[in-house]
Amino acid sequence: MPPAIRIDSWDDWVRIYNDVSVWRGLVDEICVQEGISYRRLRSASANTNAVFLLDHALVLKIYSPFWDEYDFERTLLEALSTGDRVPVVEVTGCGQVVDADGISWDYLITRYHSARPFSELRPALSDAESVSLAEQLGRITRTLHELDPSRFVGPSTDRVWSDLLTQRRRAAVSELVAAGVLDDALTGTLEALLDDAIAADKPESRVVAHGDLGADHVLCAPTEDGWRIEALIDFGDAKIGAPEYEWMPVWMGFCDRDANLAQAYLQAYDPNLLDDGEFPIRAVAWSLLHDFGADGLIELWQERSQPAPIESIDELQSLLCPQSIFR
Repeated sequence: MPPAIRIDSWDDWVRIYNDVSVWRGLVDEICVQEGISYRRLRSASANTNAVFLLDHALVLKIYSPFWDEYDFERTLLEALSTGDRVPVVEVTGCGQVVDADGISWDYLITRYHSARPFSELRPALSDAESVSLAEQLGRITRTLHELDPSRFVGPSTDRVWSDLLTQRRRAAVSELVAAGVLDDALTGTLEALLDDAIAADKPESRVVAHGDLGADHVLCAPTEDGWRIEALIDFGDAKIGAPEYEWMPVWMGFCDRDANLAQAYLQAYDPNLLDDGEFPIRAVAWSLLHDFGADGLIELWQERSQPAPIESIDELQSLLCPQSIFR
């Protein structure tokens, strides 16, 4: 039985989640269970679960005890891998493994994909190539959002979404005010905006949203016809929720706040949104309600060394969904 891994707090997790020496016993036990072997084990980057590469052949994700992600991500990937309309990596194994303290750890194993993330490629791509990939991402996202969410509903999906909205509605504005990003005078206006967005969120309008379509999670490869998106990875933040929940990581992550890429994405996803005068304000609301929307805005604010807090909705919109995207 593998040694116990004691996690009592988020700080404990951050300290050890990508430390190969801590996880090797658990990894080896999983490999025994799955009948696989490896020569080299290394930690993957840009993750908050414990994710390891086995010989650049397989990717093993051991899930954090702080989130309820395993069942939904596994179900989604297994369903999506049966077709090619939403490209994903192949699931090769999944289950639970128990450590010496009797703690059960969920894990998922997928095939390693040799395509490269858009974040690595973009500096060398032409504007036309980047726009083409943004268009592809828009079409793939639309396909994902057109799936029947009832296929993926589990015992925790509604609760996860409801808990997220409750937590973000309570904390989003106050976090930004405390960080100096927002003027306190905007509090009432923004809280009303968030209330309106939540009130408009009806079960029948919800979609399967990836939740983290940043540049690191879109794998691309060259083909005879140009660059192509080969796979979306890391569905750990996926939710059955509002379509606009997808916007913040696409805009701030994949597009890196490039209006041309965002316009190409929206044109491919739904060209009607480019003429929808209400979309930008919905995008602002759902950016603040996103699980890591406030963190992203605070980080952007610090990078830009802003001298004073935002005092108007228009100024906030210029950061989260600017008019330059639209016709």
